[in-house]
Amino acid sequence: MIAPRATVRLQLHAGFDLHAATAQLPYFAALGVSHLYLSPIATAVPGSPHGYDGIDPTRINPELGGEDAFLALSHRARALGIGLILDLVPNHLATHPGNAWWWDVLRHGRRSRHAGWFDIDWRAPGHDGQLWLPVLDRPCAQAVAEGLLQLEFDPEGQVQLRHHDQPYPLRPQTLPSLSPAALRAWVAELNAQAREGDPRLQRLIDRQPYRLAWWRVGNDMINYRRFFDITSLAGLRVELPAVFDAVHALPLRLVAEGHVDGVRIDHIDGLADPAGYLRKLRARLDQAGRRRGLAPGALALYVEKILAPGETLPPDWACDGTTGYDFMDQVSGVLHARGGRTPLRQLWRAESGRSGDFGQEQRQAREEILRGPLQAEFIRTVRAQMALARLDPATREFSPQMLARALACLLREYPVYRSYAGADGLDAAGRAHLAGALARARVGQPQASVAALEALARWLGEDRDAGRSQVALRRILRRRFEQLSAPLNAKAVEDTAFYRHGVLLSRNEVGSEPDHFALTTAQFHETCRQRARSYPRALLATATHDHKRGEDVRARLAVLSEWPTWWREQVRGFDAIAGDLPAAMPDPGDAAMLWQMIVGAWPLALGVDDHDGLRDYATRLWQWQCKALREAKLRSSWLDPQADYEDRVQAFIDATLCSRAGLPLRRALCRAARRIAVPGARNGLAQACLRLTVPGVPDLYQGTEGWDLSLVDPDNRRPVDYPQRQRWLDDPRDWPTLLHDWADGAVKAQLIARLLRVRAEYPDLFARGRYQPLSGAGERVLAFLRDDGERQLLVAVARLGADEAAHGLALPPRTWGQAALPCAPGRYRDVLEQRDVVQRGRRVALSTLLARSPVAVWLSATD
Repeated sequence: MIAPRATVRLQLHAGFDLHAATAQLPYFAALGVSHLYLSPIATAVPGSPHGYDGIDPTRINPELGGEDAFLALSHRARALGIGLILDLVPNHLATHPGNAWWWDVLRHGRRSRHAGWFDIDWRAPGHDGQLWLPVLDRPCAQAVAEGLLQLEFDPEGQVQLRHHDQPYPLRPQTLPSLSPAALRAWVAELNAQAREGDPRLQRLIDRQPYRLAWWRVGNDMINYRRFFDITSLAGLRVELPAVFDAVHALPLRLVAEGHVDGVRIDHIDGLADPAGYLRKLRARLDQAGRRRGLAPGALALYVEKILAPGETLPPDWACDGTTGYDFMDQVSGVLHARGGRTPLRQLWRAESGRSGDFGQEQRQAREEILRGPLQAEFIRTVRAQMALARLDPATREFSPQMLARALACLLREYPVYRSYAGADGLDAAGRAHLAGALARARVGQPQASVAALEALARWLGEDRDAGRSQVALRRILRRRFEQLSAPLNAKAVEDTAFYRHGVLLSRNEVGSEPDHFALTTAQFHETCRQRARSYPRALLATATHDHKRGEDVRARLAVLSEWPTWWREQVRGFDAIAGDLPAAMPDPGDAAMLWQMIVGAWPLALGVDDHDGLRDYATRLWQWQCKALREAKLRSSWLDPQADYEDRVQAFIDATLCSRAGLPLRRALCRAARRIAVPGARNGLAQACLRLTVPGVPDLYQGTEGWDLSLVDPDNRRPVDYPQRQRWLDDPRDWPTLLHDWADGAVKAQLIARLLRVRAEYPDLFARGRYQPLSGAGERVLAFLRDDGERQLLVAVARLGADEAAHGLALPPRTWGQAALPCAPGRYRDVLEQRDVVQRGRRVALSTLLARSPVAVWLSATD
């Protein structure tokens, strides 16, 4: 097995398949990564751009090249010293005709051997024991009458329903026993007569195990658990042994055969029992590893988990840590100036008319999501409360409305994605989160709501006062609550409030809490020490396939936290110039966010007269802006797009970036982008350097070796220019020259490559080396030592230096005054400048250490 040292995340799809990944292995080997960290490889919906909509977890996707291509990748990678990490999706599968398990449920209903594999509430009131499928583009009766829901024959000669391009199977017992010719005549007659008002086709449809319904009733009537609010992704009950075995047979076989060194678990918070799942998976991984002679725990096991501020992974989770959203928040936070929050918040309030209080924004969004996209899941949880209330003399008089109000109040204030109740209820951390949410939820509520809240908290908390029947019902309620609170957090925070709150968009990122605006160096050091103690193999990410803005867009926008007054002047200038455009401006809040995005993501080589480049940038920005408008759900939405407003905003973007009249505004935007580009690049180098040197396993997202100015997906999943990255890797320029020519991106690529080579040469230094913060330079420098007893690595990065006048990325020596860091005497290798250094005293002056570079990495030499 190859121990994880540094991963590169690859997004696989038909346009970049396993063969394409194999072709890039020599580059990745030269770069210095230890593992390819692959997006899901199981068979997915045809044409899937990401693989998270699986249809058959037992086979490698033929669109990616199938198992032969995977084995070829594995063998070639092993020969080059590279391992593989797989991304598993145990929470859900796509409701697609290619999903044989789902199709069997549709055909046979509750008699299907797979009926219990999916999280379906067959007993949901008002559903007549049917599985509701809100998939029609109009009410069912209308679709039948208009000939848009008809019978047809599939390629095997079986009769099925079809709505546009989507087929649906029929229960065999509902079809007549006729000869093939007679059956065809019967099908033709039913289709024709249905358009004349004949009810037979509708009756046939009504007799199926499923109920086809208008998509607009889905959020109210759906009775199966989804991935968030995506109707086409149905939740699996992976806690059942048969489901677990079926879903994990392929990856465990590949592990046992020596092709895979670790796995990543997607959306762990969707599962009924994450701790139990991880224990079982760890045991199965260890069992597979024994066939390779591996010790227990050797194979890596990562979880995709969003941690709230101050939250840690549950101690009973048998995993190696998260996929790195927590680090992404921490390293971005330490590059922000705490003093910028108040003036930027004031600017946002003045520009947008909104509160600037992220807590208020997310609470409002939670209420809206519970009333809308997650209404069915909410009602399902209320029913679990009602079952408990009827058994408790203190609550049997509580109405469904009382219980619903209490549930909504508690969920509005719940501070983490979800709780993790065990057999006896919540642990200490879970009880603390629940108590805090209860205290906040009680404020201002009438006595009836308080009583219902207290009952709900008692049911969720523990079982000491409960009889056997109540214990069973409490466990059902906890599971419903936990599987509701997680998607609620995602939809309300990441997919709604992040698009309504624009104080500084660099802090609106997956894994971040915008009101936790910045970290001090001491706070950052403490997160690193905690990781070294608890999860030394945790992944460290700064860019992902889910990020809202590229890592270097965030690094640029962080500069605004140091220059809030300057930014206020820029915004007012943009607003004034924009008033002269022939296109109407967006609403003030949308315009304020748009200015940040235009300046933060402005391509470094883009000129104000580069018509092709400007058109491409306008297209990319509109793609982001359209998604932002619909996610915010204020002036448009995915369910009800408002074409008039969207057209207005798109016309404004086009006028700004592509019209002759927009030239003055373009010049102002370009000047602002170039003003923050240099300090933003310093932040970008600091961010990359920290990711590669602090405790943990650095994860490089595909293509981000150079400056990453990507936007939200699909922009962050664009094809990677690998020939350009190879040229960066082969670049012969020395470090000072690379810094001087920083805009071409080679300096970041070379920093990554040089640090990856050190990680490869001295793996123990990074895997087990002690992390020691260094002080003596105040808040302007973040510095630390890695020490494994044989070697030391001294790392220092400049931070909060935007106010220093500099012609390049290096800060002037006067920046540092007499500040110095502890440094043992001896010989060192300057990793970035690739030169030897002799340190004679016990302290090194920052004016020496950072004389020619905003980041410094010295490796001690041994005799």
